[in-house]
Amino acid sequence: MIQIAPKDIYEKLEFDKILEIVETYCFGELGKQAVRNLPVYTKEEDIERALQEVFEYTQTYEHKHNFPISVYREVNEDLKMLGIEGYVLSVESLRNIGKILLLTQAIYNFFMKRKDAKELYPTLLDIIRVIDFDEELLTEIRKVIDDEGNIRPDASPELMRIARMQSSKQQELTKAFKRIIQVYQSQGKLTDNVESIRNGRRVLAVPAEYKRQVRGIIHDESATGKTVFIEPETVIDINNDIFNLEQEYKREIYRILRALSATLRPYIEHIREYQSILVRFDVVQAKAQLANTLDATKPKLFAKPHFKLTKAIHPLLYLKNKREGHKTIPFDLHFRKHNRILVLSGPNAGGKSICMKAIGLIQLMAQAGMLIPVEEGSEIGMFDQVFADIGDQQSLEDELSTYSSRLQNARVFMEKANEKTFVLIDEFGSGTDPKMGGAIAESILKDLNSKNVFGVITTHYSNLKVYAHENEGLVNGAMVFDKDTLSPTYHMRIGRPGSSYAFEIATKSGLPKKVISYARKKTGKQEHTMDELLVELQRERQKATEAHKSLLEQQKRLDQLIKNYDYANRELEFGRKKLKLKIKEQELVDNQNAHKELQKVLKELKEAENVQKAAARAKALLEETQEKKEKARTKVDGIKDDIYKVYDQKTKGTIETGSHVRMREGGAMGIVKELKRKEAVVEMGNITLTIKLRDLQLIPNPIELTQKATVKTNTINKQARFESKIDVRGLRYDEALDMIQDFLDEALMANSTRVEIIHGKGSGVLRKAVHHKVKEYPNIKNVYHPEANRGGDGLTVIEFE
Repeated sequence: MIQIAPKDIYEKLEFDKILEIVETYCFGELGKQAVRNLPVYTKEEDIERALQEVFEYTQTYEHKHNFPISVYREVNEDLKMLGIEGYVLSVESLRNIGKILLLTQAIYNFFMKRKDAKELYPTLLDIIRVIDFDEELLTEIRKVIDDEGNIRPDASPELMRIARMQSSKQQELTKAFKRIIQVYQSQGKLTDNVESIRNGRRVLAVPAEYKRQVRGIIHDESATGKTVFIEPETVIDINNDIFNLEQEYKREIYRILRALSATLRPYIEHIREYQSILVRFDVVQAKAQLANTLDATKPKLFAKPHFKLTKAIHPLLYLKNKREGHKTIPFDLHFRKHNRILVLSGPNAGGKSICMKAIGLIQLMAQAGMLIPVEEGSEIGMFDQVFADIGDQQSLEDELSTYSSRLQNARVFMEKANEKTFVLIDEFGSGTDPKMGGAIAESILKDLNSKNVFGVITTHYSNLKVYAHENEGLVNGAMVFDKDTLSPTYHMRIGRPGSSYAFEIATKSGLPKKVISYARKKTGKQEHTMDELLVELQRERQKATEAHKSLLEQQKRLDQLIKNYDYANRELEFGRKKLKLKIKEQELVDNQNAHKELQKVLKELKEAENVQKAAARAKALLEETQEKKEKARTKVDGIKDDIYKVYDQKTKGTIETGSHVRMREGGAMGIVKELKRKEAVVEMGNITLTIKLRDLQLIPNPIELTQKATVKTNTINKQARFESKIDVRGLRYDEALDMIQDFLDEALMANSTRVEIIHGKGSGVLRKAVHHKVKEYPNIKNVYHPEANRGGDGLTVIEFE
């Protein structure tokens, strides 16, 4: 669990309000309790699993897969009582247990019977994979309890018999009552209401003056005493029978419930586990509903402190503005190089505190397994401790002023802080004399920075801005202020400090000019221009950094152009040599054909009359042809050597065991497994070949090849094929770009018309890397994702012209 300070940090960052929103999405009280006690994890596997669960659940919305979860009731107390031998559960308790079993069965079937569920939702499947659902329990409950939660009339044969007899007696009673009412009503001995129910029995409503004229049992009389309720004598036995049948019916229901309770008793732990799984899914779906409301995404998680947030927003502010129809201004936060602490400055009401709280809130949400309101591809790390000093913490009970409480917080922070601590401090140094407060704040900042903490600090003090500018590990940031309209823009800019714009805001507020003029004089020119000088210095530094970055990009493009030029030049020379080789090889073939013809003539002449003379001429012709053949072969070998030199002049090193090599003929690549004098055993994809060293070329920076089972041969009967598929899953963005570029270059060299790149689905970063790199190749005619059963969004297919 994460360590926090002070104890009310959730309230300060309004994380409690996020939990309240999630709680409203829960279906059961146990789910709400789990949300109220939601852990903020510090282990990578716990955070990644929780984030992936919510992400997969949001995918059910996209795929329009209705996840089977709905309202349920807690059964912990019922299970506790069920553990007592002989205890009989009530109909309501059995109804609640039945609902938990029903939902568990539906969720179980969602994963086990849906063909694509195991592939689309593997992490969610792991939640329920641990159980072996026993459908007999639900079947036994359904035999007794119907879908409305009532006892089924056919729960047992005896219950059905009693129910039939009750129905028969009720009909008999109705007929008897009908006859009696007709008799007494014709005599005018009944009130207008005619009949009623008293003590569970049907009675006649008789005026008091006729009560002695109607034979039967008096059950009640009206408040005024004018009406008497009498059970007619002729239906007393029928009512008694009905009463007895009702008692029998209750006894039979009790017997049925007792038998069902005994059936469920051995499965108490199973039912408790089903309830626990249901609660877990309830929490996951509640988080997913919040993510859907916020348009939140799953960030890439780092197992260390790290921030690369793009278009982040404060979730609560976003929901408020969404209701009111207002736009929420996003911000970016990326700590580059060694920067860890952001010193954020700017005017009051400019959004400093909102941005700071948003960063802290997003961090807590991510470590609690919630998707966060950032753009897809954002990255976030993890912390073991989160400290915050926000708002007025004055305490009358502890006799602490606001500033004293801030100093106490600072003391705790410095004592406990380490490289895995995230610190948030609002209005750093305020609450006392500005000069002394600023000096103390600078000293605290120095100590925290020495402990390599990460943090966001808001301030108006110039000395803190200067300190952030001069020291490694800190970076200035500003909330942009529109000088023309004298109003905040709520945009955050990292790399330069902000000004408080106190005089401008005071002017807009309507303070008299003489008051503002006097204040300007009191501050003095040095104080007045400090912020402006610092801002200008930061601006110049930023320009120099951007210019340097631009030069590096240009140099990179230039290097690539030179590389492309060298490659094209080698290809041109190679093509020219190859054409010459082809011509000479054809001459060699022609000479071989002529040689065969001469051998045939020689054979025929031996059989002729003038054998010796003909043989002499043929032999001379044969020797001449053989000489031409040897000359052609020598020229072919020389041309081959020239072609190989075109590539070898750019490749340094010798071929050794483990070297990556390319066949000079065909361009197929592989790995040297063994050297045998002038030959090498090379593994190429699924085959192993023995090739002469002179026919191989060393590759200095190869693309990794798939290694499979081998087949040995001493001759090459066909050209090895280019491997048309690579897998870049698990690589960082930059690594993936380099590998994709090399792969596409090899595809072009092999004249491949179609290749596939596996990048997985995940957060979509690697998919973007593929599409970004593809744009650099004009001869690509089509890029698409195949059907879901062939890879879907996790695979990109590229077709060349």
